[in-house]
Amino acid sequence: MNERSQHNSKDNETRPATPVVPDSVRYVKNGQGGRWWKAARADNQIHVGWSNIPNEFLLNADLPNIRQVLNAGNASSGEFGALSQLLDKPSQHVWITFEAGFMWWCTVRDGANINPNGESAEQGNFWLACDFAWTNKSIGGRLLANADLPGVVTKTAGFMGTVCTPSAWNVVLRIIRDERDPDAFAAANARREYEAAVLKTVKRLSPKDFEQLIDLILARTGWARISTVGKSREGVDVEAENLAAQEIAFVQVKSTANQQVLDDYITRYKQRVEYYKRMIFAVHSPNGDLKLPSDLPGVQVWTGDRIAQLVVRLGLGEWVETRLA
Repeated sequence: MNERSQHNSKDNETRPATPVVPDSVRYVKNGQGGRWWKAARADNQIHVGWSNIPNEFLLNADLPNIRQVLNAGNASSGEFGALSQLLDKPSQHVWITFEAGFMWWCTVRDGANINPNGESAEQGNFWLACDFAWTNKSIGGRLLANADLPGVVTKTAGFMGTVCTPSAWNVVLRIIRDERDPDAFAAANARREYEAAVLKTVKRLSPKDFEQLIDLILARTGWARISTVGKSREGVDVEAENLAAQEIAFVQVKSTANQQVLDDYITRYKQRVEYYKRMIFAVHSPNGDLKLPSDLPGVQVWTGDRIAQLVVRLGLGEWVETRLA
């Protein structure tokens, strides 16, 4: 690491824990195909090229002369725009990039730093020093994996140039700041209210209807009943098989149960663990908190809240409603 990079890294160690996030976003690619990303990430910098521009023009952000050089070289119109955003108060933007399956972001200080060794395969011709270091987490610590981000955000990764303004820059800011989209927030609240209403209905189901509901939940999550009601093995309400996972589950359905009842069925499960790979204990109205043993990862307890969530997400709400109609 060179002297300038060491200085930048030390500065970043003293950065504030919670940064001030600007209201503007720019996407940057650290070299073609991200070839300078390793250095940018390690030294908390943005690495870019333009070795054809005289150093003094870059250091002084001399945009009129930079434009003349680019025009003389028949550069694309986008190049001047990209350089302008990198040199003209870049601290006013949040800078993002996409690497290794994540969205990364940082803020930077104004002013270009010329690479004393010149552009190479490992480093760009000049860089901007981070004010808040590259991170792939939101302010609140949420990991910004591409797979969990909206498509309107990740499509920016396909941009072929060096710098652009993401079309969904406002969404990027909300994600970084852990802010919720107003419509998504309202929908989530409505879903939680519906789940609470569904739970009240589930608790009023007859034992037969409740067992049928669990059967429907199992079927819609890949489990097929292999025993009929009342004809399972002794002490087992339902046997279900997941063909893809090659597992057979021991399913017990209770309207109410306490820890002693759960422990009794866990003991039965342990005696048959070579046959059953999973135990599901479904109870909509437990008496007290039901605790699971730490040495049995195959045991699941579905209490009322979890059952209501499954009912809503699997589209079984109307079925439950008709049981009481």
